[in-house]
Amino acid sequence: MKREFLSGKWLLYTLLLSGLLLAASCANHATKESTQQKLEQEPKTVKKAAVVEEKQDTVMFQKKLEFFKKFDTNKDKQISEKEYLNMAGQKFDTLDANHDGKLTAAESDLVTPMLAQGKKYVTKAEFLAFYSKKFKTMDKNKDGYIDMEELDIREN
Repeated sequence: MKREFLSGKWLLYTLLLSGLLLAASCANHATKESTQQKLEQEPKTVKKAAVVEEKQDTVMFQKKLEFFKKFDTNKDKQISEKEYLNMAGQKFDTLDANHDGKLTAAESDLVTPMLAQGKKYVTKAEFLAFYSKKFKTMDKNKDGYIDMEELDIREN
């Protein structure tokens, strides 16, 4: 009797183990199919992202090139602080709509981060000091010039 019981128990364990193995195998197969579908879709997504990134890089490069053509006045392929501040001075003069030597937030949004607490305008000297600080931040290698790699066009 004990032998029959053991063989019945053994049969039950075998069936239970077989069921677990079958369930694990099905789950693994479903995961493989899902992974395969993702892998088939991924190249398309990656390719689209790469194309978008390439276009953004091209646009950014074009903007940098235009910036250099306009402000690299001596055409040495780098912008000195003098050239940069000359650009900033021209920008100030253009933005100063009433030509009073002061920029208000109404004349330009650029003024807002420059305003000291309670102050309603920025003078040309303060504007140039702000841009001088920007120049020094962009000049990563501290050689006194900004080249194409250092120029962050979003900052200008």
